[in-house]
Amino acid sequence: MKLKKSLVIVLFLLISVPIFAADPAPLVMLKSTSSQMLQELDKHIGQLKNNRKLVNNLVNTIVVPHFDLLSMSRAVIGRTYWQQASSNTQQEFIKEFTAYVIRTYSSALQSYDGETMKFYPIRGEVGNKTRISSDLMLKNGPPIQLQYGLVKQGSQWLIYDFSVDGVSIIKNYQSQFAGILRQKGLDGLVRQLQQRNGAR
Repeated sequence: MKLKKSLVIVLFLLISVPIFAADPAPLVMLKSTSSQMLQELDKHIGQLKNNRKLVNNLVNTIVVPHFDLLSMSRAVIGRTYWQQASSNTQQEFIKEFTAYVIRTYSSALQSYDGETMKFYPIRGEVGNKTRISSDLMLKNGPPIQLQYGLVKQGSQWLIYDFSVDGVSIIKNYQSQFAGILRQKGLDGLVRQLQQRNGAR
């Protein structure tokens, strides 16, 4: 699937140009994080296809700290289900949803083959929220358009959503989980994610 295949590049292969001091802070964060990931991918490229644990660890340690996991989790299930859930259920969902996202990205990362990115300047003033656009440059085929939504929390810039060719990852997960939420509620969705995450 085009969206799933592109997840690896969306957050992890963002660097194709140098990091300049004049770049706005959210762009610096994306480039720095992806540069670190790219170096690790190149270092271990011969092991990626057969070592899911290695890839999982790279994603978890390098990329996950730059996600706004709370906002993403609330957005994916919607305000009603979130407010109706207990604090324990909310925390369990964040935990299992994060693990599910890591598994999805790690699966895509295992097919990494040296793709690169082209970034575009941020348009307008950078407030507490901004969007950054880029193109995924494929070895064969036209580029894939990628856009990142970032929010400033304290001194940190975090990713709360991104899109692939105009398709939001939040909306993609909303679509995946909608039926389960209607039938089984958030507790049921947590149990199903636990089952999926346990299927190594």
